[in-house]
Order: sequence, then structure tokens, then C-alpha cells
Amino acid sequence: MAGQSWWGATQWAAYLVYQEQPIKQASKVALREMEAASGDTLTGQAYAALMLNDPMLALRLIKAANQRLPHRMARDITTPLGVVMALGTVAFREQIESAPEITTDNSGFMASEARASLAAHIALAWGTLHYDMDAAELAMAALLSNAGELEMWAIAPDLPQKALEELQSGRATRSEVAQRQACGFAFLDITLLLIETWNLPQLIRQLIRGDEGLRARIARLAVNTARHLSNGIEDPALPDDIREAATLTGGTLSQVVAVLPDISPEERVALLRTVDPEAGSSADSESQPAGV
Repeated sequence: MAGQSWWGATQWAAYLVYQEQPIKQASKVALREMEAASGDTLTGQAYAALMLNDPMLALRLIKAANQRLPHRMARDITTPLGVVMALGTVAFREQIESAPEITTDNSGFMASEARASLAAHIALAWGTLHYDMDAAELAMAALLSNAGELEMWAIAPDLPQKALEELQSGRATRSEVAQRQACGFAFLDITLLLIETWNLPQLIRQLIRGDEGLRARIARLAVNTARHLSNGIEDPALPDDIREAATLTGGTLSQVVAVLPDISPEERVALLRTVDPEAGSSADSESQPAGV
């Protein structure tokens, strides 16, 4: 892609709009297994759950759904289930089966995708702790908050690889700075442009812009926590993440840690002990076998 070396965020966003989103092979396998096991009894929620594990699939489906609806109605699609309802299950399945597949040797994409999926599941879990929050809406926002970065890794991986190398070299201490130094723009700039073109949920813009509304703060915290948790439970930023999550959701520290996805019971105890030594000790004793 030497010809695009001078492009900025605007040119890249305009280019990406017309590219076909590849999805994970695992999404196709999961769909076939679900339908083989449940057939016609599958619910819309079951289909929607596939999207939280594959942000590029979510982008592909949102684009398809938006093409079926008037512009003003497309703005109302803010959850995975909303996408399923807008498309219908037949078109939903067709979009999955006809999609090109992302190659698993694209390690940068796989890492970025895993963080996005983890952020979505954290947002979903923490959203359920608040009495009047639409957890699925938070999950969708967290899943797609780095859509620009995901698109770049999938379509033009050389550029995000340069940014990653800039960060690893120590010439930049933050990802956004590394992207601007290596590419001339930040990938969040592309995300903001795609939000408008693809009618992505405006909550994504709010969390990127630093909006102080409760929904945006929880979704943004989920994104940050996913990044920190990807480094391991020893990441020094995690205790502050957990305390902030308890404040925003109204849950206890134990509840906030208990619903975190993809960590073992032992890791939950260790993390809770770091955040709240007294609660961690209690959880540790409860996890011990009887008679120990």
C-alpha cells in the first residue's frame, strides 16, 4: 500500500468505508454449532452473543443493518440484539457465511480484537450491576470503541505494526502518541469518522471524547480495564479500575471482581486482596476446601 503512505485519517476512513470486513473463522464455526444443537429454537440473544466475541463481525453486521434502515432509524441500533432484529436471522446468517476470514497469523489484529472483546464482556458484566443501565449498550460501545485500530490491523497491518514498534522502542510512552509519530494520525481519529459514516452508536463517540455521563464513563473504564487486565492481574492500574467500577456501578468491590471475565478463581482472590486486603482474606478462606 505504498501509494497510501501519505494518507491521513480522513483518507483512510474514506477508504475503509468501502472495504469488506473479514471475521474470525471461529464465528462461523460457533454459528454452525449453535444451529446444529438448537436449530429453530435459537433466540435472537443467542445470535447476538456471537458479536461480542468478534468486533469485526459486529461492524460488518451494523453496516448491513444500516443499509436496510432509514438514516434516522439506524441511529437507534445500539445493542447486538438490535442488530439482529434489524437484519433478521436469515440475513444475519448470510452475512456470517459469506464473510471473508481474518488470518490468525495477524498477531497484532488478534491481540487488538481480544482486548476489544474483553472490554465488551467487562462492560456487560459491570453494566448488570447498575440498577438502570442497559448493559448490552455498554458492551457494544466498548466493543467498537477502537474500531479504527481494528480496521487498520485487518486491512493495512503495516501501519499499526509501525506504531507498535514505535511504542516498544520507547520513543513514545502512549499508544496514541506512537500512532501519531509513526503514521501521522491516531487510530481514534479514524474511529470518530467511521462513527458518522456507519451510524455507529453515539455512545462510542461520547466515551472517546471523554464525556462524563455515567454510561460513557463505565464503557470507557471497561476499555481501560481490558487493556490493563491483558497485562495480567499484577498490572498496577487494576486496583484503581476496580475501585472506580464499584463507585460507578454501585456494586461492592467483591461483586465487581467476581463478574470479571476470563480470570481464574485464584486470580480473583489475588486481585481482590490487592484492592481490599480484608475482603481478599475472607474470599481466600471461603475458597479453601473444608478442613484446611
